[in-house]
Amino acid sequence: MPNVTFRICLWLCGGICIDAAFERRASFFELIVLIGLCVPVSAQAASAGQAECAGRSLDIIRLAYPGATNADDVFRLAGSTITLPTGDNVDGDPRRVICRIWPAHPQLTLVAVPLMTEQSDSENEGDIELLVVDSTNLHVKQRLRLQGLMSDDAIYVESVAFDTARYQLAPGKTAFGLRVTLEGSSRANPFGETTLWLFSVDGDGLKPILDNIVVSENHGEWDTACAGEFDEITRTLSIGSPAKGVFADIVVTEKTTTSVATVGKDGDCQSEDKTTIGKHRLRYDGSKYAVPKDLKRDE
Repeated sequence: MPNVTFRICLWLCGGICIDAAFERRASFFELIVLIGLCVPVSAQAASAGQAECAGRSLDIIRLAYPGATNADDVFRLAGSTITLPTGDNVDGDPRRVICRIWPAHPQLTLVAVPLMTEQSDSENEGDIELLVVDSTNLHVKQRLRLQGLMSDDAIYVESVAFDTARYQLAPGKTAFGLRVTLEGSSRANPFGETTLWLFSVDGDGLKPILDNIVVSENHGEWDTACAGEFDEITRTLSIGSPAKGVFADIVVTEKTTTSVATVGKDGDCQSEDKTTIGKHRLRYDGSKYAVPKDLKRDE
């Protein structure tokens, strides 16, 4: 029998596509098997480059939270739990401390500290505190607590990662990003979403300069055998040329792909894709970049 090639992507692998060939009457179960191969991908990608504490995470937390008590790799502070990475390995666990040396300012290290107040298999509650520390002596220079960012339930936090692309927003003003990825637990209604925040150093503090923009989203509904409709949205940010005393515009290029899967006359699963491209321009309003509601995470 001739083979049929399916493009398995978007809703299965968080935006990663796989071309796979199957016999025309191959069981759809063979497609489902590939889902299992996709699960670790986003976690591994998020973890890459995030374990740069160089064995110093214990010292960082002791200096940042002098009132905390610790046992092994866990600190407790005013009802919150802080969990250190295992060595320099974050193990794909979004509730462990992550660090990254800031390439634009290597004398500084970025640290994200999940402050968990509740953890269970069905529900988690917690914040994230961002720290900018001196890469040499580990003293905290700036910090900012983001309320509720680690709270989840059926839509769970799958990964947390720094984005240190060179966001040169104005002369002498470089931002760094934080990406938080959510995943759904429903097989019939798959869902995944990554949101980006940008922060800049503002004196002794950190300033949110762009918040809550969805840079990746995939969702759909299917009969768990073949038929269904799936959507993927990816957004790429590019920075204009900053002028003296003026913050550059951020141009967001948006790619939306809709895939419709149906059962053909011969019983094989067929998919048709439709892709559109759009652009958005974000302007600095004097304190931050305003993000249109349709680009932000639903809350």
